[in-house]
Parts: sequence; C-alpha cells; structure tokens
Amino acid sequence: MRRSYVIGHWIITLLLAPFTSQAILYIFGKSPHQIVGLLEVYPITFLFSLVFSIPTFVIYLLTFYFLSKHNVKLTIAKTILIAISVLGVFITILIIQGIRSLDIAFAYSITCLVVGLLLKLKAVNLKV
Repeated sequence: MRRSYVIGHWIITLLLAPFTSQAILYIFGKSPHQIVGLLEVYPITFLFSLVFSIPTFVIYLLTFYFLSKHNVKLTIAKTILIAISVLGVFITILIIQGIRSLDIAFAYSITCLVVGLLLKLKAVNLKV
C-alpha cells in the first residue's frame, strides 16, 4: 500500500472540511445569516485542525503500516483506515469542545468518508 493515500487523505480532509462545515451550516443551520466568513478564519481553522488531528493521524499511520505489513485486502484496509479517521474526529471533537460541536464533527467525518472513498489505495510490491 502506498503512503500517498495516507498523506493525501489527511491533508485533503483538512483542506476541505471547513468548506463542508460551512455548507452544512448554510443548508441546515438555524441561522444561516450568522455564518462566519470562511475565508477570514480559514488559516486559523486549518492550523487548529492540523494540530488537533496529529494524534489521530499517528494512530492512522501506525494502523496503515500494520495493515501493509500483514497484506490485508485493500478494501478491508481502506474501510479500517476510514473508520479510524472518522472515529478519531469524533473523539477529538468530544474531548476538545464537547457535544455542542457535533456539527463540526459531522462535517469533518463526511469529508473523511468522501475523500477516503475517492482516493485510491494501491498495492505496492516491495522488492528487497
């Protein structure tokens, strides 16, 4: 399995999730006129997302290496990795902000799921 999937899944999710969050707030929010201008807070949002996602990313990366060493089927590996990323998002949000910020957790989870499904996890033949 290639590491580009892991890095791509992490970075693309961090880049797109704030937009997903704003779209969800705009569509389903009770007060769409109170939506913060995303471009104003995007750099800060990205920085905080990057920092808070590091523990989940470490677990994700360790799981990736474990799965690649044990020759797990690509579909099963992809499912496990996506599940870890979604679970990590919810745990992180619950620890940081509690239940009141579940909309952010849903936005990041939806983005994790979509990005994880769209990216290809390719097998690599390692020759020693």
